[in-house]
Amino acid sequence: METKFHQLRPGQRFQWQDESYEKINPLLARSLGSGAQRLIPRSTLVVALDGTPATPTAVLPPVDLPAARRAFEDYHHSSLHWLEQQDGSDERLNQARNALEQARQRVLAALGESGEGTSAFSNENAD
Repeated sequence: METKFHQLRPGQRFQWQDESYEKINPLLARSLGSGAQRLIPRSTLVVALDGTPATPTAVLPPVDLPAARRAFEDYHHSSLHWLEQQDGSDERLNQARNALEQARQRVLAALGESGEGTSAFSNENAD
């Protein structure tokens, strides 16, 4: 049955350009032969091979944001600690600290965090 790619369900198999694929998500499909992934435009006409999805791909568990934030903060403080152990000028050390802090703020913003709070890491090595 010919249909548009966007109408297939994830896991559903289809034929396109003489090759069999499995839909992974709204934009990607995996070749059943080679395993290579390919971007398929939504409006592409494909031939559905069967009405049932293939074996579902692994579903990742939801992210525990508080645990992710704690792990990231531990990484950040550990990075600062080891950075401070290196030989270098105070100016270079301050530049590195600022770069790490800016990167930290970008990650926390992506996690929807303000950057305030506590870390599980000991503060003995913090700024």
